[in-house]
Amino acid sequence: MATVVHITDTHLLAEPTMTDHGDPDVSLLATIDAVRDVHPDLVLLTGDLADDGSVPALRRVNDLIGGLSAPVLALAGNHDDVSNVRTVFGSTDAVEVGAWRVLAVESSVAGEIHGSVDVDGLVDRLDRLDDRPTLIAIHHPPLSPSTHPWFQLHGAEELLAALSARRHVRAIVSGHLHEAFERRSGDLSVFSGPSTLYAIEHNGDEFHWSDGLVGSQILTLGDDGAFACKRVARSLGC
Repeated sequence: MATVVHITDTHLLAEPTMTDHGDPDVSLLATIDAVRDVHPDLVLLTGDLADDGSVPALRRVNDLIGGLSAPVLALAGNHDDVSNVRTVFGSTDAVEVGAWRVLAVESSVAGEIHGSVDVDGLVDRLDRLDDRPTLIAIHHPPLSPSTHPWFQLHGAEELLAALSARRHVRAIVSGHLHEAFERRSGDLSVFSGPSTLYAIEHNGDEFHWSDGLVGSQILTLGDDGAFACKRVARSLGC
């Protein structure tokens, strides 16, 4: 069995700064404190790590999650600069953890809020690998409660069809919406993680800031291919 801590949408800035949603650095540290006793095998970061795309913000994210003493797999979100993310966290896009493989799939489109996925490229990657249980990590979820254009992944239907045909792909984890939820496409589970900073509630084309879950997810990857997800709220204390 392997354990993955999934952290997303941290939105740090070049300098530690109080925002309308609170202090991103303090919120991330509180999120890390809430899972510090987990001792994960991997920390998975699914984008919008730096609200301004800056290297200093990304370096502070890296420094803070260093407290979890685990390898890191990171991908970019729509707020991030892909090259900066790779500079700080490395260009690795796949790791083996326990009996599983975790694949990072970039979905950010320069200058846009929505995402897009290269399905043919991902299928080519998958088909060149063995068929061990596989977890796909992506910033924009292919299934969600939102129909707003900002929160769409172009190519989502093709992606789900391709992954559903590859039964060793067990789950997709994502960020972007700042709302924790689970959806299913056949036998494939799609999990979206909460932001470490603030929550949003989505309903079709409508969305608004909410008092929903803020924190992280703990993913349990069983040696038999079983997958489980537990949400953990961060606490800022009194």
